[in-house]
Amino acid sequence: MSQTDTQLPPGPGWLSSRAVARLQSVGTKLRFLLAAPVVVVLFLLVDRGPMWPGVLVALAGESLQLWATAHLRKNVQVIRSGPYAWLRNPMYVGRFFVGLGLALLTWRWYVIAPYVVLYCLYAQARVVGEERHLRALFGKEYEDYCRAVRRWLPLPPRQRLSNERWSWDSVLRNHELRVAGCVVLLLALLKWWRDFGPLWPAR
Repeated sequence: MSQTDTQLPPGPGWLSSRAVARLQSVGTKLRFLLAAPVVVVLFLLVDRGPMWPGVLVALAGESLQLWATAHLRKNVQVIRSGPYAWLRNPMYVGRFFVGLGLALLTWRWYVIAPYVVLYCLYAQARVVGEERHLRALFGKEYEDYCRAVRRWLPLPPRQRLSNERWSWDSVLRNHELRVAGCVVLLLALLKWWRDFGPLWPAR
C-alpha cells in the first residue's frame, strides 16, 4: 500500500492554523443558525429534475456517518473497526456526501462546484489538525494505524484491525440518530415543496 498521504508535510500554513479550529468551534456553536440560510437556499433552488440521484447520495453519506459513529470513541482509543478499517476519516467523507446529495437537488453547477471545492479544503484543514492531536495523544499506535489505513481513499483492510462491533450506545452518545432524522425530514420536505409548493422560485 502506498503511504504517500502519511509522509507528505501537513501543507500550507493556513491548513494547520488555529484559525481553522476556531472557525470550526464557532460553526459548531452556531450550526443551527448557520443552517437556516442554507435550508432556505435549498428550498428556493430545488429543481424540477429527478430527485433520486441527490437523495441516494445524501442517504449513502448519512449511512456512512451512522456506521462511523457506531464505532467512534473520541480521544479514548485509536478506532480501527467499522469504516475506520477502510479509511481514517469516514465521518468527513459521510458529511461530504450528505452535502453533495443536497447540492445535487438543485441541479445547478454554481451550487455543486463551490460546495465540492470548499468542503474539500475545509476537511483537509480540519484533518491535518486532528491528526496532529491524535499523534500527540496516542503516539506510535496512531502512527501504525496511519501506515495501515489511508486518509481519504478507502481500501479493503488486508487483515482484521479490531474486533470492536457496532455500538448503539456510541450512536446515541454522538447524537447521530438525531442527525439522521433531520436529514430524512429535510429530504421529505424538499420533495413535498418541489411537487406541491408554489412555483415562484426561479427554475
